[in-house]
Amino acid sequence: MNSLSKHLFTVIISIVTVAGCIYAGNVEMNDDILSGMSFEKYQYIHDRIGDRATSSDVVKEYLRNRQFYDSIAY
Repeated sequence: MNSLSKHLFTVIISIVTVAGCIYAGNVEMNDDILSGMSFEKYQYIHDRIGDRATSSDVVKEYLRNRQFYDSIAY
């Protein structure tokens, strides 16, 4: 393996590692938010944004309108 290949391999591994860390952090943040959310609140948000909404979509909507969703009695 020549010097260019080694450097290229190092760059690719670094990019993959950083991308994995970012993805893992995002998943962990979503899990933390969802674990603190009641099922009724989750279901209400999910139903508002549509049947095909993912858990990530629910978290994004909740974070955009946190005051509103926290003020509703479920």
